[in-house]
Amino acid sequence: MVFAGSVSVNEGLAALVCASLGTLWWWGVGRRGGVRFRFDRGTLRPIWRALRGLPRETVQVGGQLVRALRGGAGGGTTRERSASDFAWATPDGATAPAARAVGLLAASLAPDSYVLTLDRDHGTVVTHGLEEAR
Repeated sequence: MVFAGSVSVNEGLAALVCASLGTLWWWGVGRRGGVRFRFDRGTLRPIWRALRGLPRETVQVGGQLVRALRGGAGGGTTRERSASDFAWATPDGATAPAARAVGLLAASLAPDSYVLTLDRDHGTVVTHGLEEAR
């Protein structure tokens, strides 16, 4: 509604239907899924760090795309690292599921990289990044 520049009855009804469907989904699946997310102050820190770095990384990706258009950039790399290298991958306590979920989102929020897999059994995190040196 904000980006359309106008508000109409149809848009209001669509918002109401989407919110109702989201609530029903949460009630039917989210509450009965078995994973409860408990947040504390420190749980959301990775998101704020990722948002602060977003403009800089967006400019870097723009440069990489320009190099790719000129034929001078590769397709990126896939790296496997130990989960102990990432504070969000090995949290403890009641907020551990929420900390893992927020950390995973923050790590994938960067425009030049994202997490492919988090294998807690083997203790590895596989990421893909556009920049070769990372």
